[in-house]
Amino acid sequence: MVEYTKDVADRVLRILQASGQVEEDKMTEIMVRAESRSARALGLLMEGLDDIHDPGVAPVPLIEEELVVNILSRAYALRRKNLAPGDVAPEALASLPNEMIEREHILPFAREGRFLRVATVDPTKATLANQIKALSNQNVEFFLIKPSEFNACMGHDEVKAALGKRQEKEKAAAPARTQAQPRKRSSYDIDDPSVVIKFVDDILHQSIAADASDIHVEPYRETARIRFRVNGVLEAQEQFSEFLFKNYLPVVTRFKILADCDISEKRLPQDGAITFKDAEGNDVDTRFNVLPGKNGERICIRLLKGDPSLSIDKIGFKEGDLQKLIDAITAPQGMVLVTGPTGSGKTTTLYGALQYINDPGTNIMTAEDPVEYYLEGLGQTQANEKIGLSFSSILRAFLRQDPEVILVGEIRDQETVEIAVKAALTGHLLLSTLHTNDAIATISRLLNMGVPSFMISAALSLVVAQRLARKNCASCLAPDEKATPSALEYIGFTSEEIQGFQAQKGQGCSACDGTGYKGRQGIYEVLRVTPEVEEAILKQAQAPEILEAARTDNFMTMQEVGRDYIRNGVLSLEEFTRVLVVN
Repeated sequence: MVEYTKDVADRVLRILQASGQVEEDKMTEIMVRAESRSARALGLLMEGLDDIHDPGVAPVPLIEEELVVNILSRAYALRRKNLAPGDVAPEALASLPNEMIEREHILPFAREGRFLRVATVDPTKATLANQIKALSNQNVEFFLIKPSEFNACMGHDEVKAALGKRQEKEKAAAPARTQAQPRKRSSYDIDDPSVVIKFVDDILHQSIAADASDIHVEPYRETARIRFRVNGVLEAQEQFSEFLFKNYLPVVTRFKILADCDISEKRLPQDGAITFKDAEGNDVDTRFNVLPGKNGERICIRLLKGDPSLSIDKIGFKEGDLQKLIDAITAPQGMVLVTGPTGSGKTTTLYGALQYINDPGTNIMTAEDPVEYYLEGLGQTQANEKIGLSFSSILRAFLRQDPEVILVGEIRDQETVEIAVKAALTGHLLLSTLHTNDAIATISRLLNMGVPSFMISAALSLVVAQRLARKNCASCLAPDEKATPSALEYIGFTSEEIQGFQAQKGQGCSACDGTGYKGRQGIYEVLRVTPEVEEAILKQAQAPEILEAARTDNFMTMQEVGRDYIRNGVLSLEEFTRVLVVN
């Protein structure tokens, strides 16, 4: 039986009280019987109260479901829908996994053109729109329905039969995943605070075993959870939730102690670092941040890899693009920029480049925040804004250290970019990162930061924009049912191209733990500043003109590279739309 959540019930009760829809003494009696639980109180208002003097009298509802739905429709600006079981189309139900429908209490009931219509009792589920769009490859419209309508639909024979067929299909496609991921119970004594130290140690060590890049520790009103980011996707670690919720403050305090943060400060964000040993006795460095939130302090821990294990020719560059990068980093001077969002592998690319050119005859200096990799032969300096050791101040000092190559972790401000450009123009090779959506947008970003176009054209050698995507598992590839001709055309394929291949997707097997994905693939676009591009920059041309100039050097956008990977079965359509903006 679906019920309203606490937050939604709180809001409805406040509106009912403010509008005088329920008498004050009745509301007080309801809250007493509901033991102050707002979700239960709202349920009692709709069900009615039993007469304690005459239990045989049927309870009379104090408010109608219709009133509650209308209140929520106005409060959350969602449309109302009267939904009967016969209105639910099986093809709409097949758009989303059964597990998601049951967990989130949502009901996809119709597909019309490019739209998937989804019914829900809880208006806050509208925040799932992007996730549903990624899964269904359809735009999403939410509608509010009554709890009784939702329960009637979910209990109807035809709906249950459609969900049952989908469940059998999911089990057949991914038996390993079904068996490998049962709901895990806590193995910790939740009433024993002395277990906190072991609990925190287990989180850190299990993150290493899972090959996670980040650990998220998150509190909510009625639960708390740990999530690991694995292969770029957050995965909840349910085995920690029960103990974490009961002992949240001691756990946060323990993390703060390890990170050398002030345990008494709960009002301001704090940064720190934790170093611990893995199962083999090697040191693992992390970057730590704690942020005050409505329900408590949130923690994010970035695990730093420590040793760059990938050489530049093994991180996924196409042959022509790899040669462009090698030419740029072996030049005596210039600026090479790598762009992309957090977690897209920019540091791995830069250190692969440094590893390629690192030799005793070259003085290489790096300024980073934090130092994520250790590489023998480099002069590595960690920035510390608290004491004034900024990227710009480190960069000035580097110029007096006689370097051939300088790496700056990130160009964040005008002062840093000015020094970096001057360094690239005065006989140094400068490598850095910048946050832009693609390679061509980097030029606009530099102009916006105040760098004259003539200096950009003279200093800039190469721009690499990149994303990391999960690769299809090669052991369980099968045709992707969601890759319809219209879906493929939406991401840029022509009707002629679609006829020449079948998009594929991993279905889940023991080799990939039922996920359908195994390993990651870099998607790169490499913009070399050729004479044609240089001329476009000097004219301060718009992005389409710069793109046209870059085409003369066989430039390919990330979307074009991604489509090649779909054509070759490396990427699924779902993963393409997850990591790339569809032009």
